[in-house]
Amino acid sequence: MFSRLITAFILVFASALNAFAADPYTVAGVHVDATAANALEAQTLAISEGQERAANLLIERMSLESQREEKDFLGVSARDGAKMIRALEISNEKRSASRYLGDITVAFNPAAVAQYMRVHGLTLISTQSRKRLVIPVLDGNTLWDENEWVTAWQDGQFANALTPLSAIGPHEGLDTLIPDRTGANISVRNLRVIGQMFGVEQILIATASPNYQGYTVTLQDIALDSNTRRRFGPMRAYTAQEAVEEVLATLENDWKASVASTASSESVIMPVSVLYRSQLEWQQLQDVINGSAQIRSARLDAISKRGALMFLTYGGDIEQLRNELAFKGVSLIDDENLGMVLARTGAF
Repeated sequence: MFSRLITAFILVFASALNAFAADPYTVAGVHVDATAANALEAQTLAISEGQERAANLLIERMSLESQREEKDFLGVSARDGAKMIRALEISNEKRSASRYLGDITVAFNPAAVAQYMRVHGLTLISTQSRKRLVIPVLDGNTLWDENEWVTAWQDGQFANALTPLSAIGPHEGLDTLIPDRTGANISVRNLRVIGQMFGVEQILIATASPNYQGYTVTLQDIALDSNTRRRFGPMRAYTAQEAVEEVLATLENDWKASVASTASSESVIMPVSVLYRSQLEWQQLQDVINGSAQIRSARLDAISKRGALMFLTYGGDIEQLRNELAFKGVSLIDDENLGMVLARTGAF
């Protein structure tokens, strides 16, 4: 069914259009505040400290805590952090004669980050999972109440995380889809409709219970396309903001552990027939292949209007690859006639 191309070529995927796109090499919303003899010195100090903090947040994001401890990693110095920066954006500036405040977003150079981590013996993990829609539920409150739990999610900047998140907000039609205003007992069917509204296949129901020590949080992580659920928690924090950060860290650590186990395994090269029904679906499958934590490289050998022949190099565990693809709404099955077939789940 495929027309053979004369020469093979490597798939090339589009990169971000600008330095501040939602990629994991960008650290957003770093608050800076410094005081010095004059306004210029205060600004210089604040930006320098903010860059160093952003660099350390990036390395924490892209490395394993166990590895940092094993290597006695002491953190990124201001000098080394500055060498890795490719762009910087400042917002919410305030200044006086001796004080400077603001928020900075720092984009780092991927090649420089990779080199830094190689030198320090750290495994680089930069693959992002697919985006999750967060439904924040605070016990004793309805979904649309203004409270610190909802505010912490809506004010957060999570697009650049290894596990990107966005919090649900008011949307036409949600009243009928979430009849229980506490956010409990939402049917799978309604969750799927909500996912379509917000363009996601993964929903995270984050339930916080306030107590005298702060908050206790439990998570339901729901894959809408495969109808699978995972539970995380309980996790505890003193403030809503700290609880949100704990949730993000939990998801990222779980994701990094999965990616790291793949990186340490031997490579296997596998021919795959990729089936699709439209050019858009083909592009979506390319995005899944490019964003896979298990797939190390992809070579396109032949292509037609409805299918392509590819050679995928993956981390050696076929079931782990299947599970990841299923998580992203893609099936990988062994067909009697075509061999291994990759397609959107339920498409064929």
